[in-house]
Amino acid sequence: MIVCKFGGSSLADAGQMKKVAEIVRQSDDRTVVVVSAPGKRRKEDEKITDILISCHDRAIRGEDVSDRFAAVRERYTEIARDLGLGTDLTGVLDEVEADIRGGADRSAVVSRGEYLSAHLVAAFLGFEFVDAAEIIRFSDEVTVDGAETDGLVGRRFSAGARYVVPGFYGGFADGRVQLFSRGGSDISAALIARALGADIYENWTDVSGLLSADPRIVEDPAPIRRVSYRELRELAYLGANVFHEEAVAPVAEKNIPIQIRNTNEPDHPGTTIAGLDERGADEAAGGPSARTTGVAGRTGFRTVLIERSMLSKDAGYMDRVREAFADAAVPVRHAVSGSDSLLVVCPAEPLEAGEDGLKQVLSGKLDAERIEFGSPMAIVGVVYPSRGVHAGVLSRMTAELERSDVRLRYVSVGESPHTAVFGVDEGNYADAVRAVYRGARAE
Repeated sequence: MIVCKFGGSSLADAGQMKKVAEIVRQSDDRTVVVVSAPGKRRKEDEKITDILISCHDRAIRGEDVSDRFAAVRERYTEIARDLGLGTDLTGVLDEVEADIRGGADRSAVVSRGEYLSAHLVAAFLGFEFVDAAEIIRFSDEVTVDGAETDGLVGRRFSAGARYVVPGFYGGFADGRVQLFSRGGSDISAALIARALGADIYENWTDVSGLLSADPRIVEDPAPIRRVSYRELRELAYLGANVFHEEAVAPVAEKNIPIQIRNTNEPDHPGTTIAGLDERGADEAAGGPSARTTGVAGRTGFRTVLIERSMLSKDAGYMDRVREAFADAAVPVRHAVSGSDSLLVVCPAEPLEAGEDGLKQVLSGKLDAERIEFGSPMAIVGVVYPSRGVHAGVLSRMTAELERSDVRLRYVSVGESPHTAVFGVDEGNYADAVRAVYRGARAE
């Protein structure tokens, strides 16, 4: 059984929806389809969600929403007409507009893009529509009740039937709608896949899987054909814009593979995310010579250098330093220590906000002899499919950084057994990514 999710770019117009239908109909195993709201057809298009938000804002001010909602009505009606649907969506559209006029809350209004999209796709495929608010149960504004959701999904879906479900939202027991955060439709599909014990969760979008580096920085980066859940988390932690962690966790619990596929290139294998052992991950990444999975990073960091004689002999010093940073609401991203020094890497924004108080605590209560706040910095890291950093790869990466005239602020190997991290001046970020990528991929 396959649960498949289609993003907004896959549903932007009738032509895209026909591609979706062809993909779904290729296999009887694709029994549940989760959909986003239609995406932009062209740059100047206004997002359906943005139009709905403006409708809600007008309604709560007591203003007429007819002209704004007309854009929503026109978009869905046009797609239905171009698909040749005999089904009249007027009733569903009227219901949504009436709810907005009647004071529906913001979450309920914003969710109607996906709600209408699911009605449209269900009609086109001839599948049954299921409202996500009936099967995905929130216990509070941010927490999904996993056990209750599993039970509701199990009772609602029948073997042999095929369904379309709107993504991006669920509901409370009293019927109120609650939205997910970023990547909400991905999370919806993952929860349903877990509840049904699906064999595969397919995520259809407008890219052919994950890449081993940011294509805006690295020209033509190698595709990642297969990656483990752990490697994906490491890449996301380093800064890669990859699959949403909350969409991975539900299926990872049951070891359900995720396949990221391209609606516009349905024959492309894309990327498979699965729970692999170390040997499997290494081989799947391209064989024994492929010692790295990907390179990622981000800007927006600064360092704090703390020096004190015999610091390394004070067993509880690091705990007290972390306490001081926590009290100042400054997260600690990395920490590298020496005999008399400790280098702490933090996000720049909270550090700058709490700098004065932090300096006072470190110098006063912790007897720091010298405290130095560093200039803006970026982090660039590489993820390995198996444990341990390969010395040859590490030496090639540092050689490429030197060749690119990138000054290293710090190097961390071992905080995670699967990553190596380089700190560089923020202005050298792009050059550092390219250099690390060249070193990581060279044979």
